[in-house]
Amino acid sequence: MKKYRACLRCGFLDGCASRGYFITGMLANFIQAAVLYYVWKSIFAYQKQINGFTWDTMKQYVFVAFLCGSVFSMGFEMDIAQRIIQGDLIMDLLKPISYRGMLFFRLLGTAGMEFFTCSLLVGSLYLAVNGLQSVRMVRAGMFFISLLFGVMVKFSIQYLFSLLCFYTDNAYGVTKAREVLTNFFSGALVPLAMFPGFLREMAEWMPFQSVLYTPCGIFIGVFGLEECVRRMLVQAAWIVLLWAVGSVLGKKAFGVISMYGG
Repeated sequence: MKKYRACLRCGFLDGCASRGYFITGMLANFIQAAVLYYVWKSIFAYQKQINGFTWDTMKQYVFVAFLCGSVFSMGFEMDIAQRIIQGDLIMDLLKPISYRGMLFFRLLGTAGMEFFTCSLLVGSLYLAVNGLQSVRMVRAGMFFISLLFGVMVKFSIQYLFSLLCFYTDNAYGVTKAREVLTNFFSGALVPLAMFPGFLREMAEWMPFQSVLYTPCGIFIGVFGLEECVRRMLVQAAWIVLLWAVGSVLGKKAFGVISMYGG
């Protein structure tokens, strides 16, 4: 465990060192959130309720979605592809530590830095717009647990997509495909409750909703307490399933490494 704590610390320091990249990414997310905020404000000016969402609920959703989207915002598919091409990945595989575990704890450290920074900004804006009365301690506690589960699900999804880089040189396409799927089906752009029937059912059977929609719904009170527990159990099930699939596919991917440099 000491090795993983070292990876956690390195990830936190990497996040601090890459503050320019982080600030740029957070600014892009903030602009997206601001646009969505005013779009939904315009929509709710003509309708008081849409699929169970009121304007007060939607305001909270936009802020919490921005926080969840800013945590663990950095992908690693491009980095893995570069290390494969340069031949540096073999050094990672030779280390006396799980490669996936090393990746996870490094990125968890980075996510911790992102969460701390975004919490200060988003928390202040959230309280200024929605007020302290909108925060319920029980739901806040469940939200933090669900957010951690969401980070683990998102990591597992990114890990599976990163394995495609062992079979293709087009890592950019792999990364963008994962980003589009995650943003759309996680509820980052539109809450899943707004989806048409067939599309919503499809999203419910995918792991992406565990990344963002579930933590957001828990915090703002879209789900009852029993539904919150059920959805957190679904998150845990997805973590186990995706981790198992990653183990199987990882062994196959590592067996087809072709070094072009290094």
